[in-house]
Amino acid sequence: MNKKICFLPALLLMLLSFASCSQTSEVTQYDNWQPRNQAFLDSLQKVVDSKSNPNLFVITPMSNQKLKIYAEKVAGYVATGERPLDTDTVQVYYRGKLINGELFDQDFTGTNPDPNFDIPAKYPVYSEVAAYHIITGWTEVLRLMKKGERWVVYIPYQLAYGTAGSGAILGYSTLIFDMNLVKIWSATPR
Repeated sequence: MNKKICFLPALLLMLLSFASCSQTSEVTQYDNWQPRNQAFLDSLQKVVDSKSNPNLFVITPMSNQKLKIYAEKVAGYVATGERPLDTDTVQVYYRGKLINGELFDQDFTGTNPDPNFDIPAKYPVYSEVAAYHIITGWTEVLRLMKKGERWVVYIPYQLAYGTAGSGAILGYSTLIFDMNLVKIWSATPR
């Protein structure tokens, strides 16, 4: 009987240690991801409303006028040409980040694109072909940019990869792109 009583406290101690381990969870940089992305966009709207950054502006997408894309023109980059049409192909330097600063894609590595070392990406402005994976937000932005301009744009998840995400990009992710439109190939003469 004494042996059974000695094992009882040890058994209880083991059960409590297992129970406490199962309740512990590690906090990650992606916890509360959807509300954090929405709060980020809300903070951009507050900046626009307060006019504290006169360079930040709102784009109302043609595809969904209830949403907003926020954009800011980067100083020192001057428009030297026309805007691309949906049927055109463009060459763009870009860097894509999440709101936590995590880089998910880029085609230039320094602070600014360097034509001597970096190679800009070539994309159709609009494509339904799955091979291009053009997000709606990119098309909306490219329609408004002029050749030579560089913008930083904030694209909500509804105009990016939605609730499902894509690869390293989680669902509900606001995408931040630094984009420099360097060339336009027109499909039709202008």
